[in-house]
Amino acid sequence: VARAEAENKLNVWLASGEAPDIIFTYDTNTLFKYAQQGGIWELDDLLKEYGPQITANNQKALDQAGTYEGKRFAITALRANPNVGAVFKIRQDWLDKLNMKAPTTVDELYQVLKAFKEKDPGNVGKDKVVPYAFPAIGKAFMYALSSAFGINPKLMSNGTDLAGGVWENDKFISNIAAPGARDMFKFLNKLYVEGLIPKEFGTDVNNQQLNQYIAQGVAGFMENNDSGWALTDSTMKAVPDARWMPIDPLISSDGKQYAGGAADYGMFIMVPKASKEEQAIAAMKYLNWMADPEVIKTLQSGIEGTHYTLDADGIQIPIDPEKNAREVTWYAGSGDLAIIQQGQPLSSYDTLKILGEKGKLFDPEYYAAVNTKYNDIFAKYTPKTVEITDPRPFAQKNQETIKKFINESITKIIVSSDPDKEYDAMIEGWKKLGGEEYDNELTEAYKKVNYQP
Repeated sequence: VARAEAENKLNVWLASGEAPDIIFTYDTNTLFKYAQQGGIWELDDLLKEYGPQITANNQKALDQAGTYEGKRFAITALRANPNVGAVFKIRQDWLDKLNMKAPTTVDELYQVLKAFKEKDPGNVGKDKVVPYAFPAIGKAFMYALSSAFGINPKLMSNGTDLAGGVWENDKFISNIAAPGARDMFKFLNKLYVEGLIPKEFGTDVNNQQLNQYIAQGVAGFMENNDSGWALTDSTMKAVPDARWMPIDPLISSDGKQYAGGAADYGMFIMVPKASKEEQAIAAMKYLNWMADPEVIKTLQSGIEGTHYTLDADGIQIPIDPEKNAREVTWYAGSGDLAIIQQGQPLSSYDTLKILGEKGKLFDPEYYAAVNTKYNDIFAKYTPKTVEITDPRPFAQKNQETIKKFINESITKIIVSSDPDKEYDAMIEGWKKLGGEEYDNELTEAYKKVNYQP
């Protein structure tokens, strides 16, 4: 199930009683909604009896989330390395050819994008160069972009692919109504008008065009969850010397820099109530088996002696990277199988370089540098995570409608000949849908946990 369609699919499954015995979400509101409606199993007793290894491995994640009104309704996956999320990436090889530095502000970003368009450092043709690769809203990450306009990515979002919001005058304000939001959308409109983002971005709902731009080597700047390594691996098939590199968060007008970073937990793993007790027990036993460190290693890295060996320092050395790509990496790299633990603890630059050398990667020093840079961004710029413990009835009922309206409205602003008019229309429509009530509910929720910015 595609991530963007997950919540709708879960709703259909649960309503029809046809959900798998193990389901998951990344959205707290979805967890609260299903728990409140009695759609999922309460897991405290099952975890205590059948999940000792889950408790041993995932305690840090379990302590932070997964409960509703004091009862556990989800097993929270452990993020072994919370330094993950969406950041800007740029073609370092293009910057080097132009003798330019990575942008540090929105104005500098604009100048770099214009230089990419006008000077075509990749020699791909000025009519083909894509300065800022940007897919359809709802698929386009704008966490890093909205952070550059002063929006805090660690406050609760409204389901859109923007950072959460701001806390001003002891009150939460949604991302689209935040002080810098109008300027952000007008900036995107300016990029669209000047051909610095693709004219056809609105139709790229499956990221197919975005992926083509990357693979063809015509894109110079973008935002996603990748460190830059996978982007480079794709681009260098067309441009062997291509190198994508993450950059620090852009400095906002108030002098702040934000990175999204993750909490110590990832997905909320649930068991639907339609599953019988014996199935719920089996699901807990399965997750408990999955939480064994040796099983985690196998699910994430393959089979020792078949896919990797251990050197004297205990570092896993791939035996045949191409075989691993066929048999392991395609699912393990994204964490799609080992759902109980996402990722491995952080590796140092030296360890990454050794892995790159022994894994016969195309550029071990770059491999170490790009991943170290990516990790450092989150370690340095991620604000503290604040967990909301109380359910939010209004958000549970209306978030999907609000999200759909916002996403459609953002596209209209970007392509409009009068972005101010379209922005005002979005805010008016958002208010009619209860946007301010949404924010008031969040304000009270943050006050209950004594949030201090």
